[in-house]
Amino acid sequence: MSIQGAGMSVGPTLLPLFEQLGIYDEFLTIGKYLTHTPNFKESPEPYRHLDHFASRGIVSYMSDAGYGQYIVARPKLYDLLLRQVPAHRILFGHRVLDFSESEDDRKVTVHLSDNNSHMGDILVGADGAYSAVRQRMYEQLKANDELPKSDQEDLPFSCTCLVGQTRILDPEEYPIIKEELCQFLSVFGKEKQFTSLLSTAQNTLCWSVIHYLDKVTSKAALEQRFRNSENSEWGAIPAQVMCDETKDFSIPLGKGKSTMGEIYALTPKEQISKVMLEEKIFDTWYHGRTVLSGDAFQDSAIQADCWVSKGD
Repeated sequence: MSIQGAGMSVGPTLLPLFEQLGIYDEFLTIGKYLTHTPNFKESPEPYRHLDHFASRGIVSYMSDAGYGQYIVARPKLYDLLLRQVPAHRILFGHRVLDFSESEDDRKVTVHLSDNNSHMGDILVGADGAYSAVRQRMYEQLKANDELPKSDQEDLPFSCTCLVGQTRILDPEEYPIIKEELCQFLSVFGKEKQFTSLLSTAQNTLCWSVIHYLDKVTSKAALEQRFRNSENSEWGAIPAQVMCDETKDFSIPLGKGKSTMGEIYALTPKEQISKVMLEEKIFDTWYHGRTVLSGDAFQDSAIQADCWVSKGD
């Protein structure tokens, strides 16, 4: 299974669960500790950096209790989590068509595209922005006139995003990756472009370029989405055009003038993907024995899976 994407931020709200699962210590070996996010203009005149130690509320409280903020490459985190689940409990290449609930035995049954069904106590729909679980649940609610109007509206496109991860780099040529702390550099460019660069514990650089859409470009993105049915998943449509459009973006690597084009050249093509990001939080996140999680409830267009809890 190929997992694409760039870096992920994992911090005090999640790490206590990792400790309970017994994977906290291993996570620390694949993550890189993050304390600050330096911000730059395209010039590259610096903005005031973001100090993660200064965060308020639960993050600050739990950081003081021993949990910090880490950047981890998405494939590494997926691999760690995947190894915690017995292989026979995960089915790949299946599509959810429908599900039904039985009040008699308090069970939920998921019906798949291969004509098989699976029964459990709770259905968790974590199957991405275009969640089949959410769609079926909302159809049932709408038929009973129980679905809020806000949940019946289409997903709005807010931006397109290009992400990737370089190959392993030479620390002497790219000193940024030698730093003990994660170097999370953010550049605010022209026309609402936003670029970020993150160093990882594996001596790679994870990166992203975000283009925020206006009404005209958002409409064009929507039309392209329906022309490319696979675009609901990472890496489904060609990213070369966006690479060409953004290759001259300056980035503060500390080794003379550097551009995103240099980073693209260091990145295997299969590790570059472009998606159109939806942004919406649904009001209805559970009904009966079904609950929504992740992007199925709070959308950012990252596809996941769904699973059925059998109570064991």
